Amino acid sequence: MKKKYSHFAVLILKLIINFSLNDPHGAIINGGAEVQTAPSTAFPERNMLSRSTTAIFILVLAALAAIVACDRDDVESSDDEQSEDAQELIFAFQPQENPEGLQLDADRLAEFIGEETGFDIEIYLPTNYSAVVEALRAENADVAYFSGLPYMMAHEMAGAELLVVEERDGNPHYYSQWYVLDDSDIEDLADLKDRSVAFTSPSSTSGYLFPVAELIDQELVEHGGKPEDFLGDVVFAGGYQQALLSLANGRVEAAAASDYALQQYLSEEERDQIRVISEQGPVPTHGLAIRGALPEDVKDAVRSALLKLNEEEHTELLRSVYGAERLVEQDHDTHVQALEHAYTIVDFDERI
Repeated sequence: MKKKYSHFAVLILKLIINFSLNDPHGAIINGGAEVQTAPSTAFPERNMLSRSTTAIFILVLAALAAIVACDRDDVESSDDEQSEDAQELIFAFQPQENPEGLQLDADRLAEFIGEETGFDIEIYLPTNYSAVVEALRAENADVAYFSGLPYMMAHEMAGAELLVVEERDGNPHYYSQWYVLDDSDIEDLADLKDRSVAFTSPSSTSGYLFPVAELIDQELVEHGGKPEDFLGDVVFAGGYQQALLSLANGRVEAAAASDYALQQYLSEEERDQIRVISEQGPVPTHGLAIRGALPEDVKDAVRSALLKLNEEEHTELLRSVYGAERLVEQDHDTHVQALEHAYTIVDFDERI
């Protein structure tokens, strides 16, 4: 950046030049006019030299001080401009069973992304899945970490673009399952007629969308129909753990959740009480998506930082957020291929 010196510094430099043009009799040239100085009677040449040299030295110091002050102001101004120009990104994380723990883990992840990209990262924890989609649509969030169904909605409504997706057991997908108690007389989905059921939430991919799509595919529920038309009482428990505990505790006769939820959220004793009657999928894993309107270099920087979480020293941080084993790049069409079928046959809009 080109340095700009103050008028004070320039004035001092002009005075220095004027002093350097002293005539032998002590006259200072000032714009072509002579200003007489009183000559010394004792050792006039030495006194004139001493007086001129001292004055020039003092003026040089003053000029240097003024220039240094200007340089410092330029540096501070440059730092302020760089701070103001820093890219700001808001990361939204969809709710899970332990929001307090998610806040701590998300804060750690934000710090890591900020260090890797140089961007200012903020965390937003909405109260429900649909709020993540709305935040992207309204540009109140820039990057979101969410499951398949909310991602599909964000892609359609907010132009969200997939950055990376999770791998589980080496795959970018998992499965949805229907569960019943081990001693239940329910053997298949047809036996669920008029039975009480716990789903996780109306916007859950594996805890609602895929299980209901399977009922439709087996012609137990009409295309676009409501599961209540076939099932008995339906409750939305709020999460995988809550839905499975509702089943284990006898509050409902069946529950739907992901295939990894049983192992992750229930004790061995509780797991022994439950069996699987149906599996559907593959269900696309959670992923991180970014607002499509953001510059490509911003997208690339965030993607690179996220992929760096796969390095051994960062895997604990990666697992802490949603239990992800690895993040990989995946294009939209490939990732949501199986999801699109369920997305088109299940009527979920008014529930979200």
